[in-house]
Amino acid sequence: MAVIGAGLAAVSLCAALRAGGFTGRLTVVGDEPCHPYDRPPLSKQFLAGERDAAEIALQPPEWYPRERIDLRAGVAVAAFDADTGRVNLADGTTLLADAIVLATGGRARPLTVPGGEAATVLRTRADAEALRDRLAPGVRVLIVGAGLIGAEVAATATHHGCQVTLVDPSPLPMERAIGPHAARALHAQHAAHGVTVVCGGVTAIEAGQAVLTTGQSVPADVVVAGIGIVPNVELAEAAGLDVDNGVLVDAGMQTSVPGVYAIGDIARIGGAVNHGQAVHDGPVHERYRAEHWDNARRTAETAARTILGQPPEAPRAPWFWTDRYGTHLEMTGLYDAAAETVPRGAVEAGDGTVFYLRDGRCVGAVSLNRPLDIRAAQRFIDRDTPVEAAFLADERSDLRRLLMPKVHCPG
Repeated sequence: MAVIGAGLAAVSLCAALRAGGFTGRLTVVGDEPCHPYDRPPLSKQFLAGERDAAEIALQPPEWYPRERIDLRAGVAVAAFDADTGRVNLADGTTLLADAIVLATGGRARPLTVPGGEAATVLRTRADAEALRDRLAPGVRVLIVGAGLIGAEVAATATHHGCQVTLVDPSPLPMERAIGPHAARALHAQHAAHGVTVVCGGVTAIEAGQAVLTTGQSVPADVVVAGIGIVPNVELAEAAGLDVDNGVLVDAGMQTSVPGVYAIGDIARIGGAVNHGQAVHDGPVHERYRAEHWDNARRTAETAARTILGQPPEAPRAPWFWTDRYGTHLEMTGLYDAAAETVPRGAVEAGDGTVFYLRDGRCVGAVSLNRPLDIRAAQRFIDRDTPVEAAFLADERSDLRRLLMPKVHCPG
């Protein structure tokens, strides 16, 4: 097995393969010159200086030789040939594999305005180290994008005592992902912690300032672009795989070419493989690609089961989280604007959950500082459990009751 990429998806795949009894050769190739690490702390604890490189490692260094994993760190893959299993590395060496797994992830989307090349991005550990060195009391930081990364960087920069301006074209960032209640609660925290929030965009980065679409010129010692990622699909495209805003895969993470799999941020689920020909399961809008931590782990485990010839696991509700200003948000399932909205607690005050229901079933839930509610909601979704809005809304209700098996007494 040759695994191209060395992030969470790659490490999770290797762990699942070994746990499942795979005894063959495992080679992992990553272009960063370090052991694989966890990315979520980069914008939070690592950027804040609260955790070091060893503490964010996905596995200790000794894990790789113990699991007989040949880790090739600091070398890029130049190309691969799916027909022959040849993987050509940039250092001139060649690997031969019976199967290839693409876990190439993505790169930070650049800020494409005049002077945008001067903006800092946050995708790698090296990016986080460089940004952390520039954060200090009084430093003027302008952040473009108020999604997960931008908002987390804003919170961490205030921790360093920086003067932060956060710019986003949406008046309520993340509303389409988590719904308006939680989005309002999260977005309001910025101003409450001294962050200047601007609804708009950036038209240019000039010496010591950013020019906004509002006409303002904002002084900035540091500009951070947190506007998403671009999936690294170039290798897949050059090898002839079907690519469309990601590498198209079926439910078992197989690509359109036999013997090649894709996992993590680059995998776009929604096509089925039939003797090497991509046959899509449904319309293009039904294909989806997720960039969350849990998706990387799950798609890796799914690919491992496919490779090992094991039956697939039952689908599970998607899940992600974010932390900022001491608030912990979790989301499971999907936000559905047309669904019935059932608040539990005081979400907009920073402590509660919103359930989204359709036809008496939970399709999604978002919580602030209530992870146990999300654990219950995940099970409601996974088990297709009937739920009543009044029961969910009543804080005296024990959500676990809905998950207990019903006992039928004779007579």
